[in-house]
Amino acid sequence: MSGRIAHWTWLLLSSAGVAFAAPMLRLSQTVATPQANVIQAYNAGDGTLSPGVSVPSGVPWLTASLGGACPSGSPPQCVLIQFNFNTAELAQGIYTANVTVYAPGAVDSPQSVIATALVGDNPGAAADSYLTPGVVIIGYSCGFDLSPPTVNTQDGGTWLTVAAESEGTFGFDYYIDLAPPLTMAPTNYTGKVACGQTANVPVTMHLTAQPLAVPAPGQIAMTVVQGGPPLAYPFLPAISLNPAGAIVATSVTASGAGISASLLGGNVAVTVDPGSLQPGPINGSVTIGCGAASCPVVVPVSLTVSSPGPPVITGCGLFPGSGVCDFSLGVFDNVTFTSGPFAPGEVLVVRGVGLSDAPPAYANGPPLPTTLGGALVLFNGTPAPLYYSSSNQIAFQLPSATSTSQPNQIQVRDGQSSAFVTVQVQPHAPQIAAITDAAYNPLDAYHSAQAGDTIIVWAIGLGATNPAVPDGTAAPSNTLAIASAVPAVQFGSSPAVNPSFAGLSPGTVGLYQINVTIPAALSGNLAVKLVYPDAVSNAVPIAIR
Repeated sequence: MSGRIAHWTWLLLSSAGVAFAAPMLRLSQTVATPQANVIQAYNAGDGTLSPGVSVPSGVPWLTASLGGACPSGSPPQCVLIQFNFNTAELAQGIYTANVTVYAPGAVDSPQSVIATALVGDNPGAAADSYLTPGVVIIGYSCGFDLSPPTVNTQDGGTWLTVAAESEGTFGFDYYIDLAPPLTMAPTNYTGKVACGQTANVPVTMHLTAQPLAVPAPGQIAMTVVQGGPPLAYPFLPAISLNPAGAIVATSVTASGAGISASLLGGNVAVTVDPGSLQPGPINGSVTIGCGAASCPVVVPVSLTVSSPGPPVITGCGLFPGSGVCDFSLGVFDNVTFTSGPFAPGEVLVVRGVGLSDAPPAYANGPPLPTTLGGALVLFNGTPAPLYYSSSNQIAFQLPSATSTSQPNQIQVRDGQSSAFVTVQVQPHAPQIAAITDAAYNPLDAYHSAQAGDTIIVWAIGLGATNPAVPDGTAAPSNTLAIASAVPAVQFGSSPAVNPSFAGLSPGTVGLYQINVTIPAALSGNLAVKLVYPDAVSNAVPIAIR
């Protein structure tokens, strides 16, 4: 969060006439890195704020101190917290410390900042893959930065690229893509990518004409809390082998303290148990056996164990295509996992560290509770309905009575309180979760429909309905909750068409269905999108014959 956003928050509280009987500690961000090592601490309440900062003992590579005034226009009593990273003597790896920021008398003190240092050319984020010509691998994390990373290949080829997959507050999440053309000769190729957060990332591509197994995700990197509950599927990604369906895992072994793995059908489920682990970095791996030429394949697992403290909201990538934390705001939609803007009533997830001290907990069904596993998600101070909770991710419904004209704040509480993050809300933010036929059979690039068929597009983020449905309760079936503004449906580049129905799916919380007939004469693999004048959804391909 920038000083500008912090200033908006202060103006919002002031203009609303909110009166506080005590100081309130606010932080401009909850993650510190060598590239973003200055945080603003300021007072959003009354009285005098006297902040301090404490680095845990046994962390010689990090110091933190107060010093200097905040930029002009910052909120009252704003001071800077300077983090100094002394990593010259550290071995290669990922280092994390849970730093406490406190303010005597403040109603939400103390709070935590996670300081993370990535040391060496390859702190667990190298791209090393087997490929066949014409096959594309997308998603090695290259971190969060303002400008595109620099790419070099030893042979001068263009098989190595970097793409911006999603936009954050002050930059983009970049990912390394490998795309050897069909005419490329099988052999080993090398390159290097200069990423903003991970320094120089070496890239090795083993090009072969034999069948290959490509793991997805290619690595797992996360922060866990000492003494916290075990994490397993679905709160950790199941590792699949691509091409999906053609290659399956037949055996698996795991290495590294607290790391275990087991077969899950043809995939691999990873479990991380921080129970008795000591704070600091832990490097391990999962070795997967299969029948492909590139097996066994090894998936690196990098853990950072932090000391117990307040919940910390931070965008730690834990799903396929992710790697090292991207340090964005930590709140995402539940379909594409992008950081907004969002729509009232949308299904969201908040990611972080130590969000809940209890094992994963699920809601039994509508109506959704506002507390699960001891955790709450507060949206502008009001508890939001929860679908599930875990130590690293909580799913919740954005309240429908949400302002689209001012910043909105999210906080997690589980005995202690996280810092606030600010999210943007707009009337519509459609995201397609799946497409099925009328009998609920999935449709995609491999399961086709016919022109003239009526299909169902399942989505979130369509905003207000008529009648309105109370937050956390199931949509009624006797009186359909129709979207107040109905999106058009576009197939490929053809003109958008109007659906026969768009509204909340009866019996669900926050899930919309859009019934639409495929126009005649359409055929081929076409991308389906939901279109509003102010927003367009993600594109989901289906085959039309």
